[in-house]
Amino acid sequence: MTTSTDLLVESTAALADTYSHSLGGGVRTEEEPDAGVDVQRMTNAGLLASMAATFEVVRLAQALLVREAGELNDRFEHDTGIAAQTGNRNAAAALTDIGHISMAEAGRLIRVGKATKPRMSLIGEQLAPEYREVARAVNAGELTVDSALYITANLEQAAPRATTADLEMAEKELVEFAVANPVDSVRKLSIRYRDALDVDGVEPREEVLVSRRGLNRLVLPNGMKRYVLDADPVSAAFLDTAIDGMTSAELRKPRFEAKEDPDGCGDNHEIIGDGRTMPQLNFDAFVDIVRHALSCKEGLGALDHTTIIVRMTLESLQSGLGEAQLDGIEQPISAGTARKMAAEACLIPMVLGGKSEVLDFGLRKRLFTTAQKLAAIERDGGCATAGCNRPPSYAEGHHIRWYKAHDGPTNQANCVMLCSACHHRIHREGWDVVVKDNVVYFIPPASVDPRRTPRRGGRPPVPAPKGHDGPHYKRKV
Repeated sequence: MTTSTDLLVESTAALADTYSHSLGGGVRTEEEPDAGVDVQRMTNAGLLASMAATFEVVRLAQALLVREAGELNDRFEHDTGIAAQTGNRNAAAALTDIGHISMAEAGRLIRVGKATKPRMSLIGEQLAPEYREVARAVNAGELTVDSALYITANLEQAAPRATTADLEMAEKELVEFAVANPVDSVRKLSIRYRDALDVDGVEPREEVLVSRRGLNRLVLPNGMKRYVLDADPVSAAFLDTAIDGMTSAELRKPRFEAKEDPDGCGDNHEIIGDGRTMPQLNFDAFVDIVRHALSCKEGLGALDHTTIIVRMTLESLQSGLGEAQLDGIEQPISAGTARKMAAEACLIPMVLGGKSEVLDFGLRKRLFTTAQKLAAIERDGGCATAGCNRPPSYAEGHHIRWYKAHDGPTNQANCVMLCSACHHRIHREGWDVVVKDNVVYFIPPASVDPRRTPRRGGRPPVPAPKGHDGPHYKRKV
């Protein structure tokens, strides 16, 4: 008879075996286990293998915690006497008491536990969990608690206006994506699916966010003044564009207009050396913008070349219905708001499906045009490297096949957006970059992955609009 802990037991045994092999056979030392000497003896490959095995154990242990948290919550809700037994008012408080975890983490465990727990019918029959695919992936140790929460929470928001078939298709595709991608990417894609399922809900959600905007100011005991800013998506787009434009100029990161080396490979790349941290650079940029606004009406340096890209379909632009996306902002805005923004200066509407400029110039030009880079940003979303998340202002168009060394053409198919750090790392470590069906893939060197498994970069897949003929949701490939 198999039990729900069998996978955890097997995974723990595999971890112990991997850890032993990573130590060269598990040679014992006199040091205490927590001294850190054992992991220091591991090779890079051994350390990475041990970490992968450890994460698998963690996911399976979290799956068990999720099931237990869901059951604990049920017992509190049905007054089984467990409140008196634990001395806690609810399941979340009990979890923090037992596990010494935060209330936020306890809430996540309970929410995922409720969403993945088998249900009971009114006549006592056991039914499948509300989110069957999420439950399967969590219990198999394939899905983290955070990814499961983002998927279920966003589908729950869309549920009142979506069909059961649409929800099931979205859940299946989100889980398929989540088991192979970081939580941050899962969060972004879950939001996109929510709004594809519930187009009518975009505007009300936007209104709620706008109503919650605010700036609070308080004086700290040490004399510093703290500003707490909550920005709605449109306001955040303006703030991010202005601040990123200033900080990227300060850091001398490649931006839209390459001046010398088309691939940014020059050896004279300068990094700011005055010791400021990124939060300090962001603060100084914000203050510089405010100072300039108070002092004169002329253009401000790097801000003259900053751009906010509003992305929407041609149908949404014409009708004012549906959603639109702002580069660097996860939450969508309504198409009506986007149409108002299109009347502002320094806004470029990236209309999907409309007539576009010619993007291929062969070998006649060595620098990518602004139009080519805008099209690459539409595909890559900023730095294309998976997990980087640098916005477009920190990225520059680079030749996949080098212009000089490989006669690489200066066209859309040979362009990838990379920040300076990722660009230099790719060249230094020997990564390959390919574009297949308009999706960027990064192929690691054998020293990183002996199988050289391609890793998807760029934007996560995009759900097709509701009512799309054929598959409910298609990947943007």
